[in-house]
Amino acid sequence: MPETTPRGLTGLAFGGDYNPEQWPETVWDEDVRLMREAGVTMVSVGIFSWALLEPSPGVYDFGWLDRNLDLLHNAGIRVDLGTPTVAPPAWFYRAHPDALPVTEDGVRLEFGSRGAICHSDTDYRAAAANITTRLAERYGDHPALALWHVHNEYGVPVSACYCDSCAAHFRRWLRREYGTVDAVNEAWGTAFWGQRYAGFDEIGPPRRTPTVGNPAQALDYRRFADATMRENFTAERDILHRLSPGVPVTTNFMTALSQCDSVDYWAWGREVDLVTNDHYLITDGRRTHVNLAMAADLTRSVAGGAPGCCSNTPPRESTGSPATPPRPPARWPATPWRTWPAAPRARCSSSGASPGAAPRSSTPRCCRTAAPAPASSAR
Repeated sequence: MPETTPRGLTGLAFGGDYNPEQWPETVWDEDVRLMREAGVTMVSVGIFSWALLEPSPGVYDFGWLDRNLDLLHNAGIRVDLGTPTVAPPAWFYRAHPDALPVTEDGVRLEFGSRGAICHSDTDYRAAAANITTRLAERYGDHPALALWHVHNEYGVPVSACYCDSCAAHFRRWLRREYGTVDAVNEAWGTAFWGQRYAGFDEIGPPRRTPTVGNPAQALDYRRFADATMRENFTAERDILHRLSPGVPVTTNFMTALSQCDSVDYWAWGREVDLVTNDHYLITDGRRTHVNLAMAADLTRSVAGGAPGCCSNTPPRESTGSPATPPRPPARWPATPWRTWPAAPRARCSSSGASPGAAPRSSTPRCCRTAAPAPASSAR
């Protein structure tokens, strides 16, 4: 049985996303001092750092990460180490432009953000497996390592690609799921509007059509896209289990329907060693407290009642929403965000903060608001 408790933790894990590569190395000592002062026990590291870890094909630079993990370990801070496969480097896309996803309108998205991935692309799968293997071989037994964090928020911002590689992959998936094209026709009701197929080779993704497309085809394509992302997760997970035994593997979910509705989280919950969930608070007039409560209930269900982590909740503006509320100083960083009940095993709470131009303060970068808020008492 895979381990389900972050290694080396005996109580509540509290911390946040820490992106040391985005800051001068001269301030790392202060970062760690502030973390210790704040009571931080675990941070996520390396989630978006592929371009720095492999600056050109087959050339690796682990020196900065070695120094950072050693610094954290010496301070008694555990590490949730990311595989950076959500953000392939520019050189990868230049060599493999077909790995960029295509929309249902036939537009190929470009490099310059995150999550621009065709999950059916074999070159992407090979490159992701390679960087995951390199990280596991180097850090699989590092004394700071508590947890592996694969990719980031599967399904956001892109879950489905509509390119020709995905079309071929979809046909294989349909053949496996249905067996015969007649079974597909029956399930999709293709007698309507003359949509009947004579063979699997006639079937494509639900690309843009002149009017309303076949909803059953669209539903199956969402199921296929979800299964394809999950294939990529389990491929990385299996590498990590093999090379770093005893260290649990997870990826961060977004169970709130307002955040991600393209992932079957109950299927994913059976594949991770520990369920973790992200939740982004907004104050734009909606009943966000109800949304948060529902997300917590859904996450508890996905976890089968087992303990888990709130892996990401932003301090302010890091979601791109103008309605993300700042938290008062009394609640930063002393109050963790607990989304399901206490249990004998370790629970986690962390906050993902964008680097921005935050002022230096007594709050560590991983937990720092973009600007001070009026003081109020924590409840």
